Amino acid sequence: MNIAFVGSSLSAWPLLQEASRVSDQPLPASLLQGALRERAIETGITLRLASSAEDVLLDQTNSVVVIAVEDCDEILRLTRAAVQAEKHVVVVLPELTASAALTFELQLILDESQTAIIPILGRWLLPQLPTDRLTLQLQADIIRQLTLELPLHDLNEASLNTGLRNGLDLLTASGFLYSQVTCLDQAVPGGGLISRMVSLSTQPEAERLLPPAALTLRPATSTDVGQSPRLIVIQRDGQQQQFAVTATPLLPRIRHLTAQRQECTAWLDAASATLELCEATARSIRRRRTVDVHFDAGTERSVFKSQMTALGCGVLTWLLLGMVAYLIAGQLLTLPGWAWHTARILWMVPLGIFLIAQLLLPLTRNRGGQTRGGQSTNDGP
Repeated sequence: MNIAFVGSSLSAWPLLQEASRVSDQPLPASLLQGALRERAIETGITLRLASSAEDVLLDQTNSVVVIAVEDCDEILRLTRAAVQAEKHVVVVLPELTASAALTFELQLILDESQTAIIPILGRWLLPQLPTDRLTLQLQADIIRQLTLELPLHDLNEASLNTGLRNGLDLLTASGFLYSQVTCLDQAVPGGGLISRMVSLSTQPEAERLLPPAALTLRPATSTDVGQSPRLIVIQRDGQQQQFAVTATPLLPRIRHLTAQRQECTAWLDAASATLELCEATARSIRRRRTVDVHFDAGTERSVFKSQMTALGCGVLTWLLLGMVAYLIAGQLLTLPGWAWHTARILWMVPLGIFLIAQLLLPLTRNRGGQTRGGQSTNDGP
């Protein structure tokens, strides 16, 4: 498996380092930019540099392209071009701009392609998560709480976003899909952030209540040196189960997913769920309260229904306003019969278009995803 890289994000550095270490040949031509290129040069990694992303995609010596750019539109453009060139794609999610909309678009591209599209997620830091598994498959009935504390070397926006996304994904690697988020920032009087605490839970009226989960992001200290964070599962009988959070080999999971590309759908669903939680965290901070999470299934059918709902409201408004305008014009204006007939047709045209558009619903694609408040339905065997 020959891997090429396109982008500048340092989040791709562990994979670049691993790919270089396991290969006895120079890596295929890659387009490295910014901090990622500087890090590769500093460490003496041997690779050929391409002049453009298109050169990387057209290179026949690579079979997998890692896309590590910050702009979501550029990620989608490069992904489309890569799958058209019959390349597998590994997506390093942007630090600042990643959203559920990005993974939804990647799902649509995956549906049209014959190659794999793989998002790198925080749960890849769990050595105890088997290569062919999406979740740890924990049993909710015997668990009281899940906790995770992640030390960060910096509390700037990029570091917080990455730490939050990785932390939330590690918690949902339990197999639990939470529907409520509460986030609290602790800051010093001058405004500097001390820590960020996120609580995950399910709505009280949910059919199945899940054990609460807590994530804490804080500055790293000297006591964290040489220590791996732990995902701690506290059981109802008081016993604890701990999962180390540390760097793990990435290539075995990538090899598995390129060979079993049908599993990429579940991984993109998991990425979407994690990003939905991240967006809910931002809303919780802004509103200073607990917020509900309404997971989008991420399918063409759900988007089509949403668009038709909005269009239906617009058509209804048009009909009401059009009727009022027609009645007022009838009292104030004297027009020939053909003009009134044309006005009535124009008034009804949007309704006709809206009704015809409903016939397109069976043509939209649907996909089994995750059940709200429960476990993933797309886990491995």
